[in-house]
Amino acid sequence: MPNGEPLSNRLLDCKKEFQKREVGMKIEELKDIIAFAIEKEQEAVDFYNLLSGRVKVKPITEELRKIAAVEESHRDRLKKMDVSGYFQKVVNPVQNLKIADYLVDKEPSPDMKWQDLLQIAMRRELASMHLYTDLAKLITDSPSRQLFENLAAEEGAHKLFFEKLWDEEVLTDN
Repeated sequence: MPNGEPLSNRLLDCKKEFQKREVGMKIEELKDIIAFAIEKEQEAVDFYNLLSGRVKVKPITEELRKIAAVEESHRDRLKKMDVSGYFQKVVNPVQNLKIADYLVDKEPSPDMKWQDLLQIAMRRELASMHLYTDLAKLITDSPSRQLFENLAAEEGAHKLFFEKLWDEEVLTDN
């Protein structure tokens, strides 16, 4: 990362700057946000591959591998995105990027229970869904907006999958 500073810190600095200036987003700032999204997609790929190795129920393992593959496609689509050619500025000034809303506070550990892993998965997908929904609202370019809307919908479908598992396996056990 430029300046040796973690991306999340740079994004928080961007957020503070947006709030002070209340002007449209610059191309470099959007590139930072997309780099953050790519990083989160790679974390999701790693997480779902790890989770699929821990699950003993074959249909769930297969679904987790499918979700990991979809997350890989999200990462790859974001990597191919060239914002410099068509991004001019956001329609409305960014008041709050809510970066903390896009971060998951728990990390998986070897001794975690299934319930904890499901909770992390749901929160990851919710955070990704919010990130892409908010980015879609900021972008004036129709193909880019559609990309973010599609990514948000796919993350929502993943969240629903984990919510159903929670409903079937955690709520019925309690």
